[in-house]
Amino acid sequence: MNANNAPEFPEIGGIVHLDHVNFQVPDQDMATMFFMNGLGLARDPFQRVDETNMGVNIGMEQLHLPRRDRATPPYPGEVGLVVPRIDVIRVRLERLARNGRFDGTPYSFAPDGEGRALVRSPFGFLVRLHEAGAVPFQRPLGIAYVETWVPPGTSAAISRFYEDVFRAPVDRRPFGGCAAVAVAAGPYQSWRFVERETDSYETHSMHVSFYTTGYGAIRERLIGAGVTDGGTRDHVYFFDRVFDPATGKTVFRVINEVRSLYHPDFRRPLANRWPIVDSPFRDPGDIEAELERELGEVPRG
Repeated sequence: MNANNAPEFPEIGGIVHLDHVNFQVPDQDMATMFFMNGLGLARDPFQRVDETNMGVNIGMEQLHLPRRDRATPPYPGEVGLVVPRIDVIRVRLERLARNGRFDGTPYSFAPDGEGRALVRSPFGFLVRLHEAGAVPFQRPLGIAYVETWVPPGTSAAISRFYEDVFRAPVDRRPFGGCAAVAVAAGPYQSWRFVERETDSYETHSMHVSFYTTGYGAIRERLIGAGVTDGGTRDHVYFFDRVFDPATGKTVFRVINEVRSLYHPDFRRPLANRWPIVDSPFRDPGDIEAELERELGEVPRG
């Protein structure tokens, strides 16, 4: 508590909302089985509804899953999802696995007994589930963080980039015994960069999208630094590398999608399941009965 006995919250800077993570996937049938049938999420009914792309709604956030008809390298990192019930997800995924839906894929499910579970998707990238209430978050469903593994010795310069360019507060505490920084990306949202030894730091098959204040000024600065060509439409542009603001030297390559608060999707209501069907995503008292009608008896504990 502060001197006035008012509650303290993590500061939010120029990045005000982590909106979506984009992963390339080889086919939409598998994506539907895993994300909708397994995780209980919802396909956006209004955008990215053709056979070439898919929008998956997760509370106020999304995954965008463009189809590429080929395998893509697993993303070096993980996406942290807050979900209402991990036991229900386990039942759904176990049923799909028993029916052979994930045969021949790297799929795995590993609960840790502390309100979390690490799931390797059929496409190879990692999703860590956090049961609502286990981590600070505003709603029982959403993207709490993106974690990206970066080479040793790079996290300090990455933190300087987001602090200097986006005015984003950064937490520099180690994570999992590794040097790390967590860039504030919205209320209880962050983009974590964790120094880990791994076979590849290739991120070309994904990008992270967020809304920012100071949109025009940041865009002009990035154009001057040569990391974006300045192309923009509907209040969005992309840049593909993080650089040390003191030297201009490239530190890490990852695609950022930057959106202004005038973007037509800013705070667009998203359809969700679970059966959280109304805003602001209340958790109805009859959730047990509704889930049991869908799944049969749901194990407790």
